[in-house]
Amino acid sequence: MKKQLKLTGFTLIECLMALLILSSVLLTFSLLFQQTEEVNHLLQKKDHKEWLVFLAQLEEETAHCTQFYVKDNQFYYEVDGRMYIIERYQDLIRKRRTTGGHQPMLTEVKEFELQEEETNIALFIEFKNGETGYGIWTKPKI
Repeated sequence: MKKQLKLTGFTLIECLMALLILSSVLLTFSLLFQQTEEVNHLLQKKDHKEWLVFLAQLEEETAHCTQFYVKDNQFYYEVDGRMYIIERYQDLIRKRRTTGGHQPMLTEVKEFELQEEETNIALFIEFKNGETGYGIWTKPKI
């Protein structure tokens, strides 16, 4: 009688299943990393869109202003007898009335600078994510 040897080891099917599981896990991590990069890119674009909306809103709100000036890196303007201020407050750019209350206009702001020139006011901004923006508001003729 022949004695059968019992060898322990992986069969071909077990090896293929292990490779299938390993490749699935690696593919999942690859897709997760790719998705994270895409979300990060979209979040950076959000700040740029927010900046463009801010500039459009500034243009609309100041279209009928009767008085305006920059003082201490704050933009003052008057509409219908009410004085408004656009300024940096903590990590926000906000609009507020001189009598109180405020409206956040931009968030996650690192730096904000206003420069008044003869015919316009230049606005510079840097967000916390490193993105920068620049805009020019042309003074209306009063």
